[in-house]
Amino acid sequence: MTAALRKMKEGRLSLGNYFRDILASVRMSRRRGFLSGLMTVWGVFIFIAVVGTSNGIDRGNRSNYDYILQYILISVSPGETSMAYNGLIKGQRMSLTRDDAQELQTLFSDRSEFIYPRKQIPVKCKSLTGSAGALVSDYRKELNDNAIQITAGRNFTQVELDGRNRICIIPEAIAVQLFGRVEDAVNRTLEINGLPYIAQGVYKSSHKVSINQVLVPFETAMSMQGMGDELSSIDIKLFLKTPVEEKYRLKEDIRSWLYFKKGISPDDTSAMHFEEYIDFIEAQEKLLDSIRLFTVILGLLSLLMGILGVSSIVFLSVKDRTKEIAVRLVCGSNKGSIFRLVLGESVFVMLIFGCIGMLLGSAALNVANIVVKKVTADAKWIFIGDMTVSWQLILSCTAIIIVCGLISGFAPARKATSVRINEAMCCE
Repeated sequence: MTAALRKMKEGRLSLGNYFRDILASVRMSRRRGFLSGLMTVWGVFIFIAVVGTSNGIDRGNRSNYDYILQYILISVSPGETSMAYNGLIKGQRMSLTRDDAQELQTLFSDRSEFIYPRKQIPVKCKSLTGSAGALVSDYRKELNDNAIQITAGRNFTQVELDGRNRICIIPEAIAVQLFGRVEDAVNRTLEINGLPYIAQGVYKSSHKVSINQVLVPFETAMSMQGMGDELSSIDIKLFLKTPVEEKYRLKEDIRSWLYFKKGISPDDTSAMHFEEYIDFIEAQEKLLDSIRLFTVILGLLSLLMGILGVSSIVFLSVKDRTKEIAVRLVCGSNKGSIFRLVLGESVFVMLIFGCIGMLLGSAALNVANIVVKKVTADAKWIFIGDMTVSWQLILSCTAIIIVCGLISGFAPARKATSVRINEAMCCE
């Protein structure tokens, strides 16, 4: 008995002979091998594509939070009462004043980074060559210093911010509308609600979030003719690492104090509006979690389809090779070697074609990245960001492919080992 035949009988084929046996087995059924490979390529391609797209959606939306996450704000603005209470009538317009802001600062300064009054006014801006509707907003160093980038002229000095000078810095879009070019707007005069102001600087947003406001010193905004002494809002900036529970507790404490001071019913939800940017982020995070879960399930379903396809094709291959398996058993191969042969064929097909699917999926994502970057080059809000997949995902996908190969080949391998030699030799 030769050494090779003895090893076959004992089920101890060398690794090289084992792989040659698998290759020979695949070559004997090329059509089925191609079909199983094609299903594997498609399943892995879809898996990489959907996971990469999910990563892109996640990264794109998170990049929009850069501005908001720097300023975890509770913004309080006045509304109208929805019920009569304590002398107030239904539909009465509420107001916020500087005194309210100062009292809030006194009461809650230890629980917040800073509290400041805000003034925002819709206005009409005019120049000799154009006009534009705009929103005048008071400039706040804590909020605006990192949010805008001066592209022409200069920013306010601290002395200017403390005064009532009729000066402003304007966004690039309004500079073009009023003066034709950004550079031509610097130190030029424009009318805001009929009064002259000097545009001493032009800015653009430092973030993807659009800021399209004419910025003026706070005292200048408060002294604008006909605008009164009322505030548009009071903004409370929380410390960056404030726990969510403390944020809600602070919000309720501020609400209770304001409602008590103004004589508003505790059940009135429209008398004061509380805008919380962190709530928006939390809602978006929940949405992104749902998208991630959906894409992972979709990707796993595509892999499951590949498993079922490969398994059914390997089943057919085993059925067509019943005589070959019987001959191997007659020649001395044991059931363990037959089992490993069929299982190895399944893993081999899944791994080779799975790698092709990963390469095609990664290439498709790279092409999609180029297209998306061109389309969103000037976008202020990004929905899809970088869709490339990490090496960790590639390695994880490789491990998943191997497991899928084992799963898809297990049942056909068990079927192959149950072949009866007498019945197999009688099959046509």
